[in-house]
Amino acid sequence: MSSLLQAIDRLATSPAARTITRAWQGMSNLLIPNPCVLCAWDDAVQYQLCARCTALLKEQHAQVVQAQDFADSLPLNTVTGMALPVFASSFYTPEMSKLLLRFKDHQRVNAAGFLRPIVYRTLQHAADTLGYPYYRLVPIPASGASMRKRGYNPVTAMLPRPVPPTMLYDAGTLKTRWQLYNRSSHAGTGVQSRRDSSRKKFRVALRHNPAAEPVILVDDVLTTGATLAAATRTLESAGFDVVAAVVVATVVPRN
Repeated sequence: MSSLLQAIDRLATSPAARTITRAWQGMSNLLIPNPCVLCAWDDAVQYQLCARCTALLKEQHAQVVQAQDFADSLPLNTVTGMALPVFASSFYTPEMSKLLLRFKDHQRVNAAGFLRPIVYRTLQHAADTLGYPYYRLVPIPASGASMRKRGYNPVTAMLPRPVPPTMLYDAGTLKTRWQLYNRSSHAGTGVQSRRDSSRKKFRVALRHNPAAEPVILVDDVLTTGATLAAATRTLESAGFDVVAAVVVATVVPRN
């Protein structure tokens, strides 16, 4: 039995088998095109990305950065006067902007598979830096308009399963308030507009677990920090201790 399995393994990993596999992939891509969501020139290999774009994006996510200095609307600690720490896995480069746009607004949900290991690494980096024994992980919830438009919450879709062992995943505590003319996105809005729309955006669920662990918020992109500030104020008014936030990408101010 062992010799049979070894023979099958040698056959499956042989150069001839790899050549046949590549030929089959090329033929299937001719019949059912599967272009890369980023460049649209090469065929997607995994998570709807080609090998070249995957390597480029991994290079951009090579180092976690602390991005709280890039956002003016983040809440300040009343004791230290420091802004809420925000850990970002990359900067909001043109490539990241295009990938997140396809993922969020063009139903390229499989791209979340590329983001999940990156988010996991950033969460672990934040946990190691802050030094608490346990955390409560709270994703920014999607509004009703966003759910009707997309059918899913991009933030929860890109979260890894399971999360790091020191974190308790809690997607049921933070909720969005119902608003009559709520936008599904902040794209194209200014700083003051983001602050005004985020001020009364969230609420805490009526039946929520006691606030035991310090909270880490998770969002997709950090622009002004208005959304994270609103979520922090809402949770802290209910007795939670928000200690940091994690995002996939941060926008660097032009000035």
